[in-house]
Amino acid sequence: MKTEVSAAIEELGKQFPMANFSVIDDGQGGARIIMEPVVIGKRYSPEETWFGFHITAQYPYSDIYPVLMGADVRRVDGVAFTAPVTPGHQFEGRPAIQISRRNAAAESGSQRATAKVLKILDFLEGLQ
Repeated sequence: MKTEVSAAIEELGKQFPMANFSVIDDGQGGARIIMEPVVIGKRYSPEETWFGFHITAQYPYSDIYPVLMGADVRRVDGVAFTAPVTPGHQFEGRPAIQISRRNAAAESGSQRATAKVLKILDFLEGLQ
């Protein structure tokens, strides 16, 4: 695993100290990460879930995309998820909901793993 990827995982641990991290080396310098629990808020049931994503060897000059969460998450208002939040996916053998939030600027500048997770949490909080 590349030093930059290891550093990103360490940074995530500092930003989310209550989460546990499962790190699966991808054999190409990157890693697949499952972090849990992640608090997603009272707009969802359950209020916490797991996030999964792949940090590639090109990090920090590549987007962390997509981010997935547990398939059991529902909106408490009863509204079904629609694109860019889509059910029916898998991550490391776990049923998942994909949250498609691309950061096109990651290819021309550096991406931070913590910023990506915070961006997803902010998106979920404001989802209409």
